[in-house]
Amino acid sequence: METSTENIIIIAATVALTAALLILSHWIVPRYLLRFLRWVDDIIPADQSSFVAPVAKFTETVLGIAIVMSAGFTIASQLGVDMSGVLDTAEDGGAVLLEWILARALVVGIILATAFLAIRAINRITAPLIQQYLTRRGDADEESSEVDKRTRTLQGVVSNTLTVVIITTAFFMILSEIGINITPILAGAGVVGIAVGLGAQSLIRDIIAGVFIMLEDQYRIGDVAKVAGVSGIVEDINLRRTTLRDWDYIQHVIPNGEIGVASNYTKEKSRVNLNIEVAYKEDLDRVMDVIRVVGEGMSADPEWGPLILDPLKPVRVQEFGASGIAIKVIGDTKPIYQWDVAGEFRRRIKRVFDDEGIEIPFPHVTLYWGSDSETPVPRLMDMREEKNRGPSTGPKPGDPDGDP
Repeated sequence: METSTENIIIIAATVALTAALLILSHWIVPRYLLRFLRWVDDIIPADQSSFVAPVAKFTETVLGIAIVMSAGFTIASQLGVDMSGVLDTAEDGGAVLLEWILARALVVGIILATAFLAIRAINRITAPLIQQYLTRRGDADEESSEVDKRTRTLQGVVSNTLTVVIITTAFFMILSEIGINITPILAGAGVVGIAVGLGAQSLIRDIIAGVFIMLEDQYRIGDVAKVAGVSGIVEDINLRRTTLRDWDYIQHVIPNGEIGVASNYTKEKSRVNLNIEVAYKEDLDRVMDVIRVVGEGMSADPEWGPLILDPLKPVRVQEFGASGIAIKVIGDTKPIYQWDVAGEFRRRIKRVFDDEGIEIPFPHVTLYWGSDSETPVPRLMDMREEKNRGPSTGPKPGDPDGDP
């Protein structure tokens, strides 16, 4: 009876300890794992939040299985179950598992950890290195925003390419480490690569075109460009395709191999190019002086001046239009600000022209009735009223009271 009581106490204590350990592992593992990932983030900056949940769940599950198995062995032995065979099997299996872990899994883990750290390191150092290179290689007066756009463009391509190379290399190293002969795989991959190369010529053409787009710096992420007939803001570039977002917020994905002409509206600097029309009766010299004063005033404005590289000014009489005379006005701005500056310039021109009494023409319509005499042309209402009165009822010729 005393032995049974001791067994019951040990079993109860085992169950309580097991429950406590499970609760502690459920509460402690995610917290300390998060601290560990934050420590890693201090060394290699990267967003580790996506790894917290799966790694914590896996660690908690493994600890839970170990705790429950240990408790099960203890309870079974207290109930008188012969566990010697199970323990011997577990010991042999554990020895084999430990040997495999030391021989294989440890190396695999090192490969995975090295690949992970290499990818994070690339993501960390790529942007500063590219930015330093572009700053040293570029012009001294090149805007920092232009360097940043070029850096983002190249960083995405370089990081993605190196990440694919690292993952592929780690994959083949792991296969080789766990005892799989990768020679047939490499040979098969070579054959498949030849077949894919013959059947995917358009893909190869896209990649080659993408390489030249990057090397020649034709456009960057954030530029406003017209690519393959589509105008919009460049959202993304890689070796295969270019992504544009047009003014209706429609996203266009254009394979690089289909790009014949690429027009960049915002490279290095932008230009305001517009026509200002005035009436034929205006003094053109006076009008051009007013336009020049407005342009110089915008350049001196503390809000708009920093955006203008060359003040807006009239350069010539552009054409004689149907309603007025067009004067060509041009000026240089910082990249992508030409439309904002042009809109503000139009607003100021309208206000100044109103103050100066300068007429901005608009279409007129003149009706010509086909008569130059001073005889008044009968109105339409008079003609209609006369028609409604009908024939006259007065004396007719030959009547006694009429004319002969």
